[in-house]
Amino acid sequence: MAREGIPAWYRNTLFRSHLEARWAIFLDRLEIRWEYEPQGFDLDGTRYLPDFVAFPALGALWAEVKPDWQEDPDGIAKWREFAPQRPQPSRTVLLVGKPSADAEYLVVGGDENADDPLKGPWEDDGQLWRPCPAGYHFDLAFPGKYRTKFADDGCPDHFGADGVDRLDAAVRAALGHRFGKFGPADGKAA
Repeated sequence: MAREGIPAWYRNTLFRSHLEARWAIFLDRLEIRWEYEPQGFDLDGTRYLPDFVAFPALGALWAEVKPDWQEDPDGIAKWREFAPQRPQPSRTVLLVGKPSADAEYLVVGGDENADDPLKGPWEDDGQLWRPCPAGYHFDLAFPGKYRTKFADDGCPDHFGADGVDRLDAAVRAALGHRFGKFGPADGKAA
């Protein structure tokens, strides 16, 4: 049984939980465009509403946010059912826990050869948030040889780029944010 999160206002949006709002802060700090609960889907009679669709460097990424693996098994089952039915081209990710530069997140969809990261045969791969070679764009990447950057998005390699520092700063901003108790309607925007 899923526990209820504490709602939080951020950027004039009421999130169902502080955790979801922290992910929005993380994405904002990395300059990744996102939409919160943009549309629902009918999965053969089961309703499903993804938490986010984000648009990192390599394209559309549908995201489900959960505090931990045991918290909401039914919600995770819906996410797994949604993954093969998601709009194409896109990927989907299960963001378990708070934003982290070192955690691996479960991603479904994509191409292990990086020729087309939005389509492909693989699923259930653990990936990490990483900067592009220039340190400006961000996306999820396979661990290993791309541990400091993800597959080439056309940016030139710049040794010593500040992408890893920006990633760390985004994590600190998301985890350090203090939410107010007032929403934008009462003039005290959080």
